[in-house]
Amino acid sequence: MKKWIVLAGALAMAASVPAQNLQNAKLNIHKNNIKVWTYQHPQNPVFLYKAETTFPVSIEKAAGLILDVEHAISWVPYMGSVKVLSRDDQKGEFLLYMVLDFPFPLKDRDLVVKGRMFKDAQGVIHIQNKAVSQGYPLNPSYVRLTHYEGDWTFQKLGANRVKVSTYGYADPAGSIPTSFVNMFVQQQPYQMLQKMKLELSLPGRERPLPAILR
Repeated sequence: MKKWIVLAGALAMAASVPAQNLQNAKLNIHKNNIKVWTYQHPQNPVFLYKAETTFPVSIEKAAGLILDVEHAISWVPYMGSVKVLSRDDQKGEFLLYMVLDFPFPLKDRDLVVKGRMFKDAQGVIHIQNKAVSQGYPLNPSYVRLTHYEGDWTFQKLGANRVKVSTYGYADPAGSIPTSFVNMFVQQQPYQMLQKMKLELSLPGRERPLPAILR
């Protein structure tokens, strides 16, 4: 089932420190039922991010949309392409290759992501992603990202209500103005959740989840 994959999301650019270090995060955006926080580490001029919202759909439908790789490039911002390199549904582990379309004149980025998916004792679905340095040949057309972490969580609030959170960081590599990176990291998670809201509102079947997430 090639359609199943854990997406890192469209990669928001932030500092190379763990995404969990957001205790002093600043709420930058709070509109349309979406919140986006950013955190600036003292030793790095760019940001981490966390974003969350709720959707009037089942937890299965929300998580299933993120896992539908064949459809992702049509709605996830800056997602150029994605390939499943390996996947073990029983263990909930995967390896994927992604290309990110950056705006001109910036060079596009690519990365290899290793991750896992699981459901905890409280029923929360977790999708955890981390870049690795090997697993796919380097392409001179792209700048390879090797420092990235990005997670999704899906918490059931009711039969048709789910809380969705996404957070992470990355070292964008190459030469990118810090001002652009910081603007991007604040706006991109908001745009992604807005587009996710639109996708979930469209009529369509609910994608079945892998057994490890049921």
